[in-house]
Amino acid sequence: MISLSRLGSPRLRPYESADEAAVLELLAADRLPGQPVCTALMLADALAGRSVADQAAWAGLDGLVTTVLCTPNGGIDGIVCCAERPCDDASLILWLHCRDSSEAAVTLIARALEWSGARLVCGFPLASALTRGLIGLPERRSRATHEALLAVGFTALGQCRYLHAELPVAGLPHLGHVELKDTVSPAGKRLEVRRCGRVLAQVFVEHPVGGVGVIRSLTVAPDTRGQDLPLGLLGNAMDVLIGFGARETIVYLDESHDDPEWDLAAALRTYLFADFIEVDRLLTFTRPPRPSETRG
Repeated sequence: MISLSRLGSPRLRPYESADEAAVLELLAADRLPGQPVCTALMLADALAGRSVADQAAWAGLDGLVTTVLCTPNGGIDGIVCCAERPCDDASLILWLHCRDSSEAAVTLIARALEWSGARLVCGFPLASALTRGLIGLPERRSRATHEALLAVGFTALGQCRYLHAELPVAGLPHLGHVELKDTVSPAGKRLEVRRCGRVLAQVFVEHPVGGVGVIRSLTVAPDTRGQDLPLGLLGNAMDVLIGFGARETIVYLDESHDDPEWDLAAALRTYLFADFIEVDRLLTFTRPPRPSETRG
């Protein structure tokens, strides 16, 4: 377990505007393929608690605080952003970056716990302005941070598989008679395959940002699985994204789907067959209240 006695380190201090360049470099080092390169504006939004994704949840937060871990020569080894969620009296670790240094992760997590005190603590539950809708901590690329969280009593919950593909992908089948409908939030298209008034398959695509599109919620009726519907509809979706100017695309493949007929393994096979690479698995975390700890 991490000792809270470590927390008096003079290397920990509040974020300052002069830290911007070093923090942007830190964020770039942790960036996943398909995620945008973080800009000063994106960082400013994240520091202010603003995000296009999960807007209502971000609006319900209070007491946002951001702490940096300095190197002995004044550089930045890591950063953590926390906030209060008054609706359930929880503390949130919103984002943490440290080039997955074990020592830095331990120190930053300990600081977050000291700040949280006896509250329930939730880790990485919202998509911040630093990413394109990414919720959770990458399991493999942030292994040291993951292990540091588990060591102090956090429990991990799998949220989704994060996949990435370069466009175009050759050799995919395509479906005829696919209906395209505009979507507003997020802006993009919904592709549907209907027969006799019944939706047999559908998928959502989001307009590309910086050449990167997003594919979400590819679903197929259970009695049509094993046919060419999912792969063919995916081929259509990629064509739509290319028409929008996308050069690559990402997928958030939900692990906690509320449909009992949802088959994660089958969905993953479809994407992998279409030349997607599974970049990582995204995890969120919870830690129950610890009455013996007091808030710093």
